[in-house]
Amino acid sequence: MSCLHPQHEAAREEAFGYVCHACSRCCRGKVIQVNPYEIARLARLLGVATTEFQERWTEAGMGTTLARNEEDTCVFLGPQGCTVHAARPLVCRLYPLGRQVSPDGTERWLHVTPHPQSEGEYGKQGSIADFLAAQQAQPYIDAADAYVNWVNDARKLMLASGSTECPVPDTASDLLDMDRAIARHCADRGTAEPPDIEARRKLHVTILNKELEQAKGGDHG
Repeated sequence: MSCLHPQHEAAREEAFGYVCHACSRCCRGKVIQVNPYEIARLARLLGVATTEFQERWTEAGMGTTLARNEEDTCVFLGPQGCTVHAARPLVCRLYPLGRQVSPDGTERWLHVTPHPQSEGEYGKQGSIADFLAAQQAQPYIDAADAYVNWVNDARKLMLASGSTECPVPDTASDLLDMDRAIARHCADRGTAEPPDIEARRKLHVTILNKELEQAKGGDHG
């Protein structure tokens, strides 16, 4: 369980309630960004590797946003609603809220303007914290923060070096593919891959950070 910053706890005390009635209107006309953890969760649900998931279900196979069909709806929207609801990405879990984190770690919650024909019910019963718990959002928040921190560190290194290229090569096709990165890492060390998804996420972030350290010249091992 995550240990929340006191400011985060305070921000989540805001009165809030939302009941989704699965009208699916929030699944249309949206660009759904995904990170390696979200892809891994979706891939597990579908019984495929993260590499295959990226190729089949993300835009242009890049692994950054979910694909959309010709009607501009999410590729996973079916006649009865979301077909991957159990592993839906964070942005879907948070709707109709949006989360912002400032550089100093301050957390803010935004209220997304709903579709004019949305059937969702808004209220003040409960709190944002209650809503996040019901949506099982915290592991996804932890993952999002870890990957955002890594991207920010990579940008800082790029700026410091005066380069216009990412300091870690082949990130989109290799390092940011969780299954591929972990398989290579464990094969190189003769160790078994962790089966637990949270353990895999932590190992993946460790791998990414190690690559940055090597790019800095600070890790020669």
